[in-house]
Amino acid sequence: MTSQQMSITQALAELKLLDKRLSKHLDAPVWADVSTVSKPVDAEKLKTRALSEYQSFMALVTRRDAIKRAIVLSNATTRVTIDKWEGTVAEAIEHKKSIQYKQNLLDTMKAQLLQVRANFETQKSAVDTRLERLLQSELGKDVKTNPETITALSTSFRNNNKVELVDPLDLAAKISTLESEIDSFETNVDWVLSEANGRTMISV
Repeated sequence: MTSQQMSITQALAELKLLDKRLSKHLDAPVWADVSTVSKPVDAEKLKTRALSEYQSFMALVTRRDAIKRAIVLSNATTRVTIDKWEGTVAEAIEHKKSIQYKQNLLDTMKAQLLQVRANFETQKSAVDTRLERLLQSELGKDVKTNPETITALSTSFRNNNKVELVDPLDLAAKISTLESEIDSFETNVDWVLSEANGRTMISV
């Protein structure tokens, strides 16, 4: 059998068409029937139709398998570069799916950092409020006349009621790096793969 040259783009389009034709073949085929006196079945005609349907279906499956195999083999060897990411087309397709895990991580980190920062500001504000009440109570309303005392009390109070935002991984930096990586890949992956599919030829 003579092989046919086609681009991956053409092959993918034919795969869609073959899938439709295969589904259509299964809509209402008659492989067997019941023959009665009142409704006889012509066995030879049924055999001819059934055999034709079967052979046609199997020919479509064989064609689909050949095209799919050629695409899989090509994707496993054709290399592409997507911004700073490099790999085969097959790896790019898989990375496009798996990058969702990094997106989920990014969303979680952003939400948690926002929540922790808000909590930090709330706790810090509460300490400031309590300190102000303490100063008013200890020094009376004329607090401006006791700057050294105010400083000493304030320092002591803040040290004993310290509020810190603990961020050992520097989430803001991690978030920035992840956002850049994900945005860069997702912005370019589709057109890079489309371009590769258009210029890569396979034999079927």
